[in-house]
Amino acid sequence: MAEADISAAIDGTDGEVYKGRSLTVSVSLPRGQKAPPREKRDTKLYVGNLSFYTDVDAVRSLFEEYGEVKDCYMPSDRETGRPRGFAFVTMDPEAAMRAADETDGYEMDGRIIRVNEAQPKGYSNDGGGDSWDEGDDSWEN
Repeated sequence: MAEADISAAIDGTDGEVYKGRSLTVSVSLPRGQKAPPREKRDTKLYVGNLSFYTDVDAVRSLFEEYGEVKDCYMPSDRETGRPRGFAFVTMDPEAAMRAADETDGYEMDGRIIRVNEAQPKGYSNDGGGDSWDEGDDSWEN
């Protein structure tokens, strides 16, 4: 494929929406070569405690009041197809922080929603630790 054709294919598909998700298309780099630094990154928000009757359009509409919504995703249960009660909304960082501040605690479809910046899977910020005394591996005092 010619260089001009490659550039045209990338430009024509980068940023397009496919099945409700935004595509990011770029050139594959040779092994060991690092990509140039990315531009300002978008912020992904976690929206929790949603009613099972809330749909993705309602979530998108709420967050569009604060800026452009680049992506809105509501996972559904694999077996039942029902919503799982949370969503992820991707926006510009400034709009996302304003939206999080103003919508956290907002009542939507009879539920008080929780909104904060999404964390990577497996991340825990509970300050946890184990339930037993660190000096002794038993459950007894």
